[in-house]
This record gives sequence, C-alpha cells and structure tokens, in this order.
Amino acid sequence: MESSMSQKFTLVYASLLGAGGLMGYLKRGSKISLVAGGGSAALFYYVYKELPVNPVLASSIGIVGSVALTGMMGSRYLRTRKVVPAGVVSIVSLVMTGAYLHGLIRSS
Repeated sequence: MESSMSQKFTLVYASLLGAGGLMGYLKRGSKISLVAGGGSAALFYYVYKELPVNPVLASSIGIVGSVALTGMMGSRYLRTRKVVPAGVVSIVSLVMTGAYLHGLIRSS
C-alpha cells in the first residue's frame, strides 16, 4: 500500500524531531533533548500510522502536537534567536499545523 502525501510529510517530520533530539544529546549531552525529541518522534510516528485508518483522530493529534511544538520552540527562538534548532522546528511545526488542519477539514 502506497503512503499518502500527508503520511510522507508526517514521517519526515517525525524523523526530523527524533534526529534533532539525538543531535542535542550527542552534541551537548542534553537528556531533555533526547527525551523530548524521541517522545515527539514517537507521537508523530503514531500519527503517521493512524492517518490511513482514522484520519480525523490522527489529524487532531497532529494539530495538538504541532501547535505545542510551534509554541514551545517559537518562544525559545524569540528568547535565544538561534535558528537551529528552535527556529527551524517552530517553522516546520507551523507548516505541519496547517497541513493537519487541512487534513482535518477534508476528512470531516
């Protein structure tokens, strides 16, 4: 079965979050980065798996998670002015929020 475009974007998003958490741990020894990145990756991997089965639930979870990341990483970017990782994650999360909202509207 071929993945939808939404699934592909979600899998890339989950991978980006997981890799970012791992990089934060490897570069700075940040266990919080590892746990937050791994937890976020796991959440969005669940969304990826759930999208074809229950798109309304998956899109709803995706919206909540991506809005939370947009807020947290956006405020971190405003505080530190560091584009990587805070700026990148906040922008990608904002785009994904729009994608999940679009999916939710289409599924309803």
